[in-house]
Amino acid sequence: MKKLLCAMALGLMTTAGAFAQVSNVKAAEKIAGSGDKADFAEARRLIKEALANDETKNDPYTWYVAGLVERENFNVEQKKSILDQGADKVPMYVALANVIPAWLQVYTIESQPVDGKVKLKYAKKVKEALPADYQQLLNAGSFYFDQKKYAEAADAFGKYLEVKRSPLFADDKAVSEIDSNSMNVAYYAIASAYTANEYAKAIELNKKFGDIATNKKELLQMVAASYLANQDTAGVFPILIEGDKIAPEVPYFVANIVSIYQKQGKQDEAVKYLESKLATNPNDAMALLMTGNLYEQTDLKKALSWYYKAAKANPTDFNANLYLGQALYNSAAKLYELSNLTQAQAATADNLLKAAIPALEAAYKANPDGGAKGILSSLYYQQKMEDKHTAIEDGTLDVGSPTLGDLTALIESIDFTPVAVTEAPAQPVKKAPAKATKGKARK
Repeated sequence: MKKLLCAMALGLMTTAGAFAQVSNVKAAEKIAGSGDKADFAEARRLIKEALANDETKNDPYTWYVAGLVERENFNVEQKKSILDQGADKVPMYVALANVIPAWLQVYTIESQPVDGKVKLKYAKKVKEALPADYQQLLNAGSFYFDQKKYAEAADAFGKYLEVKRSPLFADDKAVSEIDSNSMNVAYYAIASAYTANEYAKAIELNKKFGDIATNKKELLQMVAASYLANQDTAGVFPILIEGDKIAPEVPYFVANIVSIYQKQGKQDEAVKYLESKLATNPNDAMALLMTGNLYEQTDLKKALSWYYKAAKANPTDFNANLYLGQALYNSAAKLYELSNLTQAQAATADNLLKAAIPALEAAYKANPDGGAKGILSSLYYQQKMEDKHTAIEDGTLDVGSPTLGDLTALIESIDFTPVAVTEAPAQPVKKAPAKATKGKARK
């Protein structure tokens, strides 16, 4: 009997607690409706308690009032902003942003069938009220963006899109329609999160709204960079593949694809990927260039032939000409390092240096500050081209229209194999030029 009485008492206490929380919700609703005199801090305290209580935290009424408190606070702050243009807009936009998750949660709860039926009571009120307010989130996002508060801008833009994508408004074309403005907002939401170094947020927003965002070429680079910042190579890979399909001319995508394969020890996979690109476009300068880069550490001669193909495919491409010029120079340096340099090898090395000049001049013409200047100046000095050496050092060099000759036979003649002394070594033996370090590729 005593146990039964205790159980009954406990049940009554629980029920009393639930009633207390319902009373708190009603009190919060009343406070929120007090206009300029409303104590929103107290209203939020009451709602916070109700949302922490098991009996009321899943009640759509609780969530409706939670959003209502924020909406009324927004209205009060908006009035202040209209009357005083210098008023702080942050509290207004913070309250507005807090409306969205609360009110969308109302629909999430009420859309679940109870006894086989869906009853939308408070969700109907939300559906009537929210279209008048959510557009203000665009102003909020723009305000934060101008203030360089990019994390807040991303949040405001993201909540705007959540309203448009909510199933609550699926049959309301005025809200749910994805127009060009929505597409721009999707881009700026993701870009703002990325700029704020909120990489997880950028990834999340891309999953939700990336399908409608504009400026895919730029966007996918930011999203990929977000995955890489989080060291998520599995997640980044489909983003890089998509980016490479959309913008094969952008080095970022293919360079990172190949780099990931290399780090994973999948050299053959990297080659296959580049081969698939070249099968589609044999003159894809970037794919040719990256293929050469794959071989440079293990087979400089083979790499050189790929760089040559890249430069021939696009004679004005900065990266192709720079890499070709550096590889020609380094091939000569490697020959000069041979202990028993033959006459033929010495002649090949000298011709490689001369061949490097027009390639590097083409790179210099495309981008004077891009990394070709130092090695080109060194070549002018070595080849006793005093006028050009002086001009490049003075910043007055005009390379004209440099043109590559046919390097097929020259590249084929390269032989890095040391030979025994069976003939007189080349006389005089030239001092090996310092090897060129890899120039910075321009995106």
